[in-house]
Amino acid sequence: MHNMSAMKNTSISCEAATERTYSGISMSERIALRRQRFIEAGISLFGTVGFQSTTMRMLTAQTELTNRYFYESFTNLEDLLVACYEKLMDDFRLRLEEELERASKYSEPSQRIRPGLNCFFTSMADPKFARITHAEVLGVSERVDRLYSRCSADFAALMMSYLTSSVSDKKQLSDTQMQFIGAALTGSLINSAMVWVNSQYEASIDDVIDASLAIFIGTVNQLRLA
Repeated sequence: MHNMSAMKNTSISCEAATERTYSGISMSERIALRRQRFIEAGISLFGTVGFQSTTMRMLTAQTELTNRYFYESFTNLEDLLVACYEKLMDDFRLRLEEELERASKYSEPSQRIRPGLNCFFTSMADPKFARITHAEVLGVSERVDRLYSRCSADFAALMMSYLTSSVSDKKQLSDTQMQFIGAALTGSLINSAMVWVNSQYEASIDDVIDASLAIFIGTVNQLRLA
């Protein structure tokens, strides 16, 4: 009897182990992979047909996964939109920080600033990135609006931190002044980019970068002590 009980327990343990892994992939890894497939599909659909026009049927068709797997990671389509936006912005910020780190060796402001602008406009040259990060997220809900505002503020703070590091003898500005200068630069950058996007990229990327660079260099000059 004891041997039969031990054999039964061993069988249950083996079954549990089989449930936990499949082809060497754990349950949590499979969930993460399915979540990533929905994010990739979301970026594809939100970036083309738009958030409001995307349906669950379209998502499941593109991922070849059922509704059940969508709801194991997301509560609704807004949750997926947030995940897509955060994924795009996290990847962009990583690329931007790498570019700024490489450019920090230069002393000339234009050489320090241009790589960051190139990174931003290169990202905006992807219509899906541009549409999701600066169009589809607007006006969806208070939650998404707060997320967009926070990311914009973080972007502005990063720009101002880097910009002031390009000035050796700079004016002493209050945190409020720095915040509003950063917001003004961010606004001009995003508006310029969206004009470019909506024109279907009529101007060359170099012309667009040069225009924004002039604004940034002007700001650097204003930050210098007279």
